[in-house]
Amino acid sequence: MIKVKKSLNNSMLLVDHNQQQMILFGKGIGFGTKPGTLIDMTHVEQVFIPLDTLKSRHFLSLTDSIPTAFFDVAHDIVELAQRQYVKPLNSVLFFTLAEHLHYAVERSRTGLNFVNKLSWEIKRYYQREYALGVQAKELVCAQFDIALPDDEAVNIAFHLINASGDTENSDAHQQVQLVNRIAEIVRYKINKNIDINSIDYRRFITHLRYFAERVIGQKIASRNSDNFYQELLKFYPIAMSIAWTIRDYIQEKYHIVLPKDELTWLTIHIGRLATSDENEESSDLG
Repeated sequence: MIKVKKSLNNSMLLVDHNQQQMILFGKGIGFGTKPGTLIDMTHVEQVFIPLDTLKSRHFLSLTDSIPTAFFDVAHDIVELAQRQYVKPLNSVLFFTLAEHLHYAVERSRTGLNFVNKLSWEIKRYYQREYALGVQAKELVCAQFDIALPDDEAVNIAFHLINASGDTENSDAHQQVQLVNRIAEIVRYKINKNIDINSIDYRRFITHLRYFAERVIGQKIASRNSDNFYQELLKFYPIAMSIAWTIRDYIQEKYHIVLPKDELTWLTIHIGRLATSDENEESSDLG
C-alpha cells in the first residue's frame, strides 16, 4: 500500500514511496482521494517515476493546466499503440501526447491548423505509426466532438516514433529526414524502378529506421568485422559503392564514422533491391 501525497486530478495521484515521489494513473483513482489515503495498487494502471528532473517537474505541472480528459484519452492511445510494439514505449509519451492533444484541440477550435512538412515521408516509411495515428485522431475527435485535420494523424505518429526509441530524447523529425535522405540516395544510385511495396523494400526501410535511430542517438557500435564485408565487396561492388556513398554522407553531416558491420548490412539490403527483379540470387543474401 502507498500513501497519497496529493490528488492531481480524477485519474492521477502524487504519492511518496520509499522516499521517492511518483505519479500513479488509474481512471477515477483521484476522485475524492485525500492526502494520507492508502492506495490499493490493483486499481493503478500506470506508474511514472522519478520526479527529480526538470522535465519530470514540467510533466507534473501539466496536471494543473490540462483537463483530465486529455490524460485519459492519451492513456487509451498509449495502450492501443503498446499492443503493436514489442518493447515498452517510453513513459513520457503519456505526458507529451496529452500536452500535444490539448494544444491540437485548442488550435482546431480557434481555426489554427498547421501542415506537417514530413507528412509524405511518415505515410510511406512509418506506416504502422501513421495507421495508429489515424486511429488515435478518430478517438480524440469522438472524445471532444471535434474535426481535427488529417495531418494530426501524422503529428501523433511523430510522438509514437519518439517514444519507440531507446532514449527519451529521440528526435522523430531528424530520424524521418535521415530515412528519407538515404532512401533517395539508394533509389538514385540504383537507377531503376523499385517496387516500394515489395518485401525487400519494406525490409530495407525497417533497417533504415533502426539505423537512423542509432545515428541520431549516437549509438553506432564500432564493430569492424572483415570476413563478410570482403565477400560482399567482391560479389556486390555496386551495392557496396552505394553503401560508401551513405557512409560519406553520414560522416559529413553527423561526424560519425560507420564501421564495416553497418556497411555490411546496408550493402545486403541495397543488393537485394538492386537484383530483386533480375535474378533470384538476392534470396541468398543473409
